[in-house]
Amino acid sequence: MNDDASIFWENVKKEIKSQNTTHEWVAKNSGISFNTFQGWISKGIYPRVNDAIRIAVSLHVSVEYLANGAVQNGRKPVEIICQHLPKIQEHLESIKEAVKELQ
Repeated sequence: MNDDASIFWENVKKEIKSQNTTHEWVAKNSGISFNTFQGWISKGIYPRVNDAIRIAVSLHVSVEYLANGAVQNGRKPVEIICQHLPKIQEHLESIKEAVKELQ
């Protein structure tokens, strides 16, 4: 098994377990046939970039995290984004009000 692929799939499996989901769900949600998904795992094949992105999106993590386990300040990139969502919403509301005033 390719070491990079091994890391990728181990991180996928870890996320599947931590999110209490299944391989089947991730494959389906990613638009990848389950047989293909399982084949990649069992043969240690790194998916194409677009497939890796779809898998990462399904798991709500970054491809970088799946590829090398990279986290920032002990958190996954998605967790960091979620932390900033209230502030983003606040800014969007301000923009919405400003647009109303211009009309």
